[in-house]
Amino acid sequence: MNLKHLRLALGALLAAAASLQAQAKIDDATYAAVVASRPQIGDVVFIRMGGPLFATVASTTGSWTSHVGIIVARGKDDWIVAECGIPFVRMTPLRRFLNRSSEGRFSLRRLTPEPTPEQKAAMLRCANAQLGRPYSLGFDLEGRGTFCSKFVHDVVYESTHMNLGQVETFQHLLHSNPNAPLTFWKAWFLGSIPWERTTLTPASELSSPLLRVVVENNV
Repeated sequence: MNLKHLRLALGALLAAAASLQAQAKIDDATYAAVVASRPQIGDVVFIRMGGPLFATVASTTGSWTSHVGIIVARGKDDWIVAECGIPFVRMTPLRRFLNRSSEGRFSLRRLTPEPTPEQKAAMLRCANAQLGRPYSLGFDLEGRGTFCSKFVHDVVYESTHMNLGQVETFQHLLHSNPNAPLTFWKAWFLGSIPWERTTLTPASELSSPLLRVVVENNV
């Protein structure tokens, strides 16, 4: 097993652990509030995944959120969230997506200006074109794979030409937070942090002025 495959296997284990460690499913009253807010295609949904990897992502970025997806369709029974999760890009019903969030924390936010019908249709096409694309455990913005915040950024940009989130190097990201767990990231990158590698985080998208809050819980 080479180093890339070793990290992929480790990531799969961490994702499984995150799923097992979910605190609680979203209750009916909270989800009724989500429904009442009238989610739309193009809405960006932030949650907090459990498990060591995603907890470290949140602490590194100084944010409560560690995962993000985007609504791209309205299904028969629920809205559909396109997301890049371990191990690949997939579609997930909104309630199931929210159910995975630790302590039921989430924020659903809307692009400003709101996407046109044509742009919303383009979002679905873009998401469908990436289905099955592998998750990049190196969080490399220029790499062949993708990850949650890169995926959402690309869907938004390709359909609206709006840049969601802030591109930054690992050097800027890790040195801007004095509490960033450098030991964890050094181990994650197998002994050497790629300081000049560019990435994009859920936290930077959460704070984007392009988004406004539609509905959120315990954030």
